[in-house]
Amino acid sequence: MTQTGIGLLLLFLHLIVSAVVWFGIRTGVLKVKMYLMFLVLFVPFWGVLCVLFLHTQICAGADNVRQADVEKLKVNEERYKNIFVSQETKEQVVPLEDALLLNEAGVRRELIMDVLNDNPGEYMELLKKARMNDDVEVVHYAITAMVELSKDYDYRLQQLEKRYARHPEDPAILAEYCDFLEEYLDQGILEAQMEQMQRRQYIQLLQKRKKQRAELHTSILLTENLLKLKAYGEAYEELQFMREHWYRREEYWILYVKYCAEQKQGRALAQALSEMKREHIYLSSKGKEALALWLDT
Repeated sequence: MTQTGIGLLLLFLHLIVSAVVWFGIRTGVLKVKMYLMFLVLFVPFWGVLCVLFLHTQICAGADNVRQADVEKLKVNEERYKNIFVSQETKEQVVPLEDALLLNEAGVRRELIMDVLNDNPGEYMELLKKARMNDDVEVVHYAITAMVELSKDYDYRLQQLEKRYARHPEDPAILAEYCDFLEEYLDQGILEAQMEQMQRRQYIQLLQKRKKQRAELHTSILLTENLLKLKAYGEAYEELQFMREHWYRREEYWILYVKYCAEQKQGRALAQALSEMKREHIYLSSKGKEALALWLDT
């Protein structure tokens, strides 16, 4: 057989092997990313070996993680509420916050990529932790995700601002604008100065919404944001409004105790706790948890 014939035969075999690898990645049999096909195509033999090695490492590392976390999931379900199901196998459930601490770089990167492909907005706190990881690639993915999320929020904000400017008295648009700002501010991705500016805008919108229709939820959000801006005078006025309308609701008392604590008004705080007890104010388990520091004293 001539050298040309041997070359053509080897090329044919290489293409067949490449096709098999491509099919394996596409169907999920091989746990590697599709971009590694460039390595398979342009680095014959060694590219295939590298892909198979990575596949073996990822599978072995993921199996170890799964075995180590099964008991933890049973013991403390609440701790692992921020878990996700891998898109490549529905049976493998791994807590991302623990995965970031693993020594297996392949597992960390695989999991962070799954978060990016899923819904990064639901994992903002975990992305913030990932920014501090010692793995440069994980840090890069986390920062990229947060930048893209920020761009998306900015775009949505601009659209709402335009709609609100055209229809400032439309209750539906006002409600949508308030809900969006609540979500945006809760993400914690704004710089300090921009956050204060948006929070002030949010407070103005809530005050306008309150004038249209006074509701407990609106007053709660208004008071919380005034406290975050340390606008204690306005916060106290809103608390007085809540006292007049929702005296027996635990939400009022929780916010009032928080206000007294931040203002270091020990006597007023003690009087509030005494009044709650005397008036038999009902506290849910969530309310008791929020006031646990003071109820135990």
